[in-house]
Amino acid sequence: MQLSVWHEVNSSQEYAEGKGRVLRVSGQHALARVGEQDTRCELRGKLKAGRRAATSPVVAGDWVQVSDAGDGKMVVEAVLPRTSRIARAASGRRPIEQILAANIDRFIVVVAIREPALSTGFIDRALAMAISGGIAPLVCINKVDLDPDESASKVCQLYRDLGYEVIPASVKTGEGMDELDRVLHSGVCALVGPSGVGKSSILNRLQPGLKLATQELMRQHDRGRHTTTAVQLHPLQGGGFVVDTPGLKQLQLCGVTAREVIECFPEFVAATPSGCHFRDCTHLHEPGCRIRDAVEDGRITSSRYEGYGRIMAELQGEQ
Repeated sequence: MQLSVWHEVNSSQEYAEGKGRVLRVSGQHALARVGEQDTRCELRGKLKAGRRAATSPVVAGDWVQVSDAGDGKMVVEAVLPRTSRIARAASGRRPIEQILAANIDRFIVVVAIREPALSTGFIDRALAMAISGGIAPLVCINKVDLDPDESASKVCQLYRDLGYEVIPASVKTGEGMDELDRVLHSGVCALVGPSGVGKSSILNRLQPGLKLATQELMRQHDRGRHTTTAVQLHPLQGGGFVVDTPGLKQLQLCGVTAREVIECFPEFVAATPSGCHFRDCTHLHEPGCRIRDAVEDGRITSSRYEGYGRIMAELQGEQ
């Protein structure tokens, strides 16, 4: 599994007649941007028919085919193929994937160096979710103004050495804001991070009034429905979209094999060019494991290996 390329927005991808991009889904309706208009559309019944491998057939970010059903009604007829997705394991007995959003270009992992304390485990899990979903990740270390001993620089260097783009940021001082602004306006971006790390503060700094501008639009669409945890795309002034994922409190991968998890850890792949002693090595307890050898001699950090172990434990618990 290779890191997804960043798909830039360009004029050749402008909305064609009969094609729209879903901004939000509420019950049997979707709010879709068709041309320059945001249109409330009904979901065709056949989209929800039959046994499904995922919880919802239509999600925010989907490109869809729409038609005029008369009497001023628009209908979503079909969902076009997805290039990427944000997904997690859904609750319930039957293992099923919950796709939260689709066709996302950048997965911005936001953590704070302090208040709350930084967790590399969250970063590693988020990176694995991004890569397994085909999305190019970016790590944002926020609140660096609260870092007098510059401990953030070590974390930044760790992930840069692994090939990831890293932006240290501070809403208070403005550090990193220009870089984040460039990224946000160049595609469809999801900001994902624990509560309190400053995601809303970053957006308010870069796009003042964004929350107020979207509340009225969503109120008209939802028409009284209680949908405070609905995932939605917010159009940005100057181009691009940002994905709001209020319901994403836990990052739990779904339906990913051990080999695919390894591919989300580039240093693990580098440490096993010809594989381990056992072909089906889980890299957790088997003898002759080259990844465990790499941890012991310092080529792989213990924090990254521990993060891998926690992800594997969860995946094995699903089986």
